[in-house]
Amino acid sequence: MIPVEIELKWALEPAAHAALRERITMLLGPATLLDQQNRFFDTADARLRLARRSVRVRRENQRVVLTCKAKGSVDADGTHRHDEWERELDSQVWETLGCVPLPIPEPWAGIIAGQPLVCLGGFANQRLEWHDGPHLLCLDRSDFGVRIDHELEIETPQPEAALARWRGLLAGWGVAWKPQPVTKLQRWLTCAGQEPRAPGGAGAPRS
Repeated sequence: MIPVEIELKWALEPAAHAALRERITMLLGPATLLDQQNRFFDTADARLRLARRSVRVRRENQRVVLTCKAKGSVDADGTHRHDEWERELDSQVWETLGCVPLPIPEPWAGIIAGQPLVCLGGFANQRLEWHDGPHLLCLDRSDFGVRIDHELEIETPQPEAALARWRGLLAGWGVAWKPQPVTKLQRWLTCAGQEPRAPGGAGAPRS
């Protein structure tokens, strides 16, 4: 079974991002700083993107992690649900990306069907993390090359409780936000002009 990950994704303006960093630090203490470098992979004919799936290798400080995702549902309040499989890789793999095969699980491997994976490129993200009981707060600054996005992600097994708690806190602090229905990957693909075209000329589904 591939685990289901649940996240709240809320878009922020730069000033709101800065204010929220101060407020969360006052509430929960200093953050863990993660310097994330993301690289995405697909076949030359975009099989994964057209199937609403992704393969990512992320260098996060000293760790390198392979993540395979399958697009799920997005609620109006910014709650995302998707299948996510992860495996930590040897840190040396980062220097040889594209030269050695990645341990891709089913059904991603079935979709690829033996075709080689190519690196599409990627983006940098600066993440501040705090633990709030069962909730993991991730305050992100994502550099897509042509623009920088700011966002609060809350990974949680209890989305209703996280929504109630953090919507209330942000309102009390006067920090404005709005639901972010579009994933970082899809925003980067749009910025990089790499959205695939399905047979017949239709674009890939948005995610």
